[in-house]
Amino acid sequence: MYAPNWFGDAVMSTPFIRCVKEKFPNSNLTVLAKGSVCELLSGLKYIDSYIPLQSSLLSQISAVLKVKKEKFDLAFILPHSLRSALITFLGGVRHRVGYSCNGRGLFLNHKVYFPKDAKGNRKVVYMTEEYLALGKDLGVEDDKLGPELSVVYDVEKEWLEELSREEHSFPRVGIAPGSAFGPSKRWKIEKFAEVGKWIYAQYETPPVLLTAPDEIELKRHFATICGNFVDPFAKDSSIERLKAVIKNLDILICNDSGTRHIAVAFGVPTLTIVGPTALDYSLGPYERGAILRARVDCAPCQLPKCPIDHRCMEVISTGMVIEKLKGLIENREKVKVKGVEICDIIYNQ
Repeated sequence: MYAPNWFGDAVMSTPFIRCVKEKFPNSNLTVLAKGSVCELLSGLKYIDSYIPLQSSLLSQISAVLKVKKEKFDLAFILPHSLRSALITFLGGVRHRVGYSCNGRGLFLNHKVYFPKDAKGNRKVVYMTEEYLALGKDLGVEDDKLGPELSVVYDVEKEWLEELSREEHSFPRVGIAPGSAFGPSKRWKIEKFAEVGKWIYAQYETPPVLLTAPDEIELKRHFATICGNFVDPFAKDSSIERLKAVIKNLDILICNDSGTRHIAVAFGVPTLTIVGPTALDYSLGPYERGAILRARVDCAPCQLPKCPIDHRCMEVISTGMVIEKLKGLIENREKVKVKGVEICDIIYNQ
């Protein structure tokens, strides 16, 4: 199983990986993926082993040799890249299943084609459905259980012990202001910080700030405005720690990023701020909470960097987010059992 590179996509692939194992229960299911994705998926009982892959040429050659040594009979190639198909081809996998795109058809012997809309263009579907379609001809069926992740018991226990020392612990709101895709998906850090400041003033409990190790500037800007917050990664910035933290939140405020999908996998409601993203790719039936989405003429552009004025994010105010957050907290029991609410915000120039 060649897993996706992005965290969000990797989480959305877990139903397919699980269903493949259910279809072939006696198989040795190995996941080939970036090292960080392997760590993200670690602990899932239906994955037997992992082959971590880094971006260097040496790492890719090593991956080819490991794949060749294992003599795999079947590979599902979830990424759309030429490289992913080439590695399984060079690794001698007998049956290679993937979407026919990006000039890689030569390296696939079981090609799957994207669904088309009425105009003959590629139809945008929820990524979990896209992955499940790869196994349709082999009898892989959706078990309707949705995405899932696992957490190491000791890591979660350590985090819960730290939480128990907090005098005020409800609501435990996480704030994830980053996005690995690019700045176009990021709501302003100053606005996130104002929301964090309001949380502390309203509930007397500090928000939990979720930032990646390379997001030092985001953390610094957040701290200058919101002085009271919890940094769960001061001593441990591992992905296992990230999963444990998100799993034990009451709600997560985030951009459309990998943290959103990790929360969905753990059943944690989200308040997601969406700008340039096409929601059809990422919005499934398992999400709880709300989505604030700006309806602007140039969205969804799917660009990593806005070429104009970032109006899709600028139109979403701090007050809008606070109002929706307050409603989610006050109606938390109902939120847990109903689907996600999409709140469209109209942009008037």
